[in-house]
Amino acid sequence: MCRQLDERELEILRAALTSERFYGIYKSTTIPLASTWRIIRRLAERGYVEYHSGDVKMTEAGLILLALHDDVALNILARKYGASADVVREYLEFVCRRLGNADFPIRSLVDTVGLLGLETLRELRGAPVEGLAVDLLFRFCRDCVVEIDGSAFILGNNGFVAARCRFCGEDVRNELYPECPLAKVLFNSLKMRFLKALKNNYHATKKT
Repeated sequence: MCRQLDERELEILRAALTSERFYGIYKSTTIPLASTWRIIRRLAERGYVEYHSGDVKMTEAGLILLALHDDVALNILARKYGASADVVREYLEFVCRRLGNADFPIRSLVDTVGLLGLETLRELRGAPVEGLAVDLLFRFCRDCVVEIDGSAFILGNNGFVAARCRFCGEDVRNELYPECPLAKVLFNSLKMRFLKALKNNYHATKKT
């Protein structure tokens, strides 16, 4: 997702933001017809566009790649995730610093969570992009979310990995690895309940 684009790839991806037909893209660039076709096919093979019977559709992977070079694509991506363009740009730059120029296959911004890993995401704690990182983590780990009284948490081995917490007020606080004393008490309580349920289930299974 962080690979460098050559000028012709960049021109075609920009054109694909405003036209979903091959001929329309060709007419809006300065690239010869045969070259346009080859570049679109290459971009399709890498998952940046979908190409079928003359229709060209930008994928989110393509939008992410273009957002690193183009403010229009960046603003579209920012609106999709409810964040500012500056926050999305900072997050993308962070991802690329950690992953380098490797062309990792992704389908959405959410997939970057799996590529980075939790320990790398911890570095964003307290940063302007922390809220976006929490949102992506909740989308990535939907099945790991525990909801309690309007708050939501993702459990780790020794505490909460992420929280959307409103225990200390009406506003939701999006945090990575929250260190709030209430969060620690809640985690320990949930851990004890889980271990107790696991023990009861073990004994019930053993009896049968």
